[in-house]
Amino acid sequence: MGWIGESLESIRALQIRQLLTQAVTLGIILSSALIIWKGLVCITGSESPVVVVLSESMEPGFQRVIIH
Repeated sequence: MGWIGESLESIRALQIRQLLTQAVTLGIILSSALIIWKGLVCITGSESPVVVVLSESMEPGFQRVIIH
């Protein structure tokens, strides 16, 4: 059972490495999004640098801001 045990250990180690790799990748993605968001906050000087219009009722106000 020597080589079988070694094989199982290498498989477990590989799974742990893959799990850690995925966790690090997710952390990098989340931290990159936060850095971009905070950069936009600093550049625009606004708490919410991204505005999403959910209804057309706000569209005339945004048109006035964009045009003038």
